[in-house]
Amino acid sequence: MMAVPIHIEQVVKTFGGRRVLDNVTLTIEAGELFFLLGPSGCGKTTLLRSVAGFCSPDAGVIRIGDLDVTHIPPHQRDTAMVFQSYALWPHMTVRENVAFGLEQRRLSRTEIARRVDAALDRVRMRDRADDRPNQLSGGQQQRVALARALVVEPKCLLLDEPLSNLDAQLRLEMRGEIRRLCREAELTTLY
Repeated sequence: MMAVPIHIEQVVKTFGGRRVLDNVTLTIEAGELFFLLGPSGCGKTTLLRSVAGFCSPDAGVIRIGDLDVTHIPPHQRDTAMVFQSYALWPHMTVRENVAFGLEQRRLSRTEIARRVDAALDRVRMRDRADDRPNQLSGGQQQRVALARALVVEPKCLLLDEPLSNLDAQLRLEMRGEIRRLCREAELTTLY
């Protein structure tokens, strides 16, 4: 899949009279790994959620490639988001968690199996495919969350503080893994 840019133009979002996003304009180039930095409460997560479609801006335009996605539902945006909490289903195995998005897209069982195995290989978790999330370390759960995001072959990847629950050494290791995965998949990534 070819990487596409993300264009954010004059985006405004207000919660309870408080302007969280104030005319944000930003372009993330195709294939770029772009980092949003700032203190808690400055709007980083709100901006990510707006790009993902989980919250709608009050004003402005969000484009992924040439497509205006400002008012398109999340499942039609060709994005994938990795949350701080990982958001893994505890009752499902690693394989089932990774396959979930593909099943929702109604792909064939053969295609799902092929893509899940490839995603688990990519994050080096195929040997844990039959385990449940509670049997995994924080770093392993993070890898599963990344595999679940990558398996749907999104045009862009959105990462909301995905390493904050990990210890310092594991954070360092996973930063390198995220860079490697984004480069290999040629993904436009907003972190």
